[in-house]
Amino acid sequence: MSNILVTKTVKLGDENFDDTLNFLEKKFFHNGGSPDAEVIVNWNKREVKEEGLVSFYATNSLVSNAIKRCRKGIRMVRYNDAGADIYFDSKFVRPLHTVLKIKK
Repeated sequence: MSNILVTKTVKLGDENFDDTLNFLEKKFFHNGGSPDAEVIVNWNKREVKEEGLVSFYATNSLVSNAIKRCRKGIRMVRYNDAGADIYFDSKFVRPLHTVLKIKK
């Protein structure tokens, strides 16, 4: 038996796009993830300029939260049993520095 994860890709406009978002929202709801859970923001300057996309990868409830907060901005998802890459239209993503807290 192999441990190969099958990754699926669904794009906005595909017949099963909304169903896939619903599935992922439920699958990752209240999922704190393992001690090795990760969240990765991929803000690639070329990708933003050429394709207008910013991606987030997560293996925990951030997947569900991101879908709930900004479903209208999602353009594509790549997912497997371990986690999901969510590609947002860059117009729906704030500059990364705004997530940082100002310490005085």
